[in-house]
Amino acid sequence: MALQGPVFAPPHRAEFYEIIGKRYADARAEATAIADAKKIRMKVEFFKPVHFSWTAYRLPAGDTLRTLLSNCSLFPYGILNLTSDFDFMKWYEGNKVNYIGDWFVLPVAYYEEKQGAYKGNLDHYNFRGDETLNFYVHSISGAYDVNAWLLAFVALPATLAETKITT
Repeated sequence: MALQGPVFAPPHRAEFYEIIGKRYADARAEATAIADAKKIRMKVEFFKPVHFSWTAYRLPAGDTLRTLLSNCSLFPYGILNLTSDFDFMKWYEGNKVNYIGDWFVLPVAYYEEKQGAYKGNLDHYNFRGDETLNFYVHSISGAYDVNAWLLAFVALPATLAETKITT
């Protein structure tokens, strides 16, 4: 039986860069819209630990619940998975109010590059200012965190560069 449903494109395929290009364009468009509406300077950054008040490029196992600050947006596009201990993550709008979908990330750990761009409908994973999101990271061994990172773009005011984007 063939694998069905969304999977991850590895970096050695052109579709990896097409997905990233589209997500960057989405983040840029959001930053431009906010800049035009609010008359503030905006920028787009790669998602970093500081954005969620974390200190390392490791995802905590279990639930991560965050509400984005006004004028800040998160545009996930893929995963870096350096461990076979991390097999899936679940996504929700709000505090598990609306289920968005599952990302089965274990195969990415076996890619040579250890990263992949999600080939599903990423429009469901646009999180904008004042919105609450929740993602659940599953650790097979029950570890506190996993050696993995969410690949995403962040649109935020230039004055908030390299700072926390959530309440």
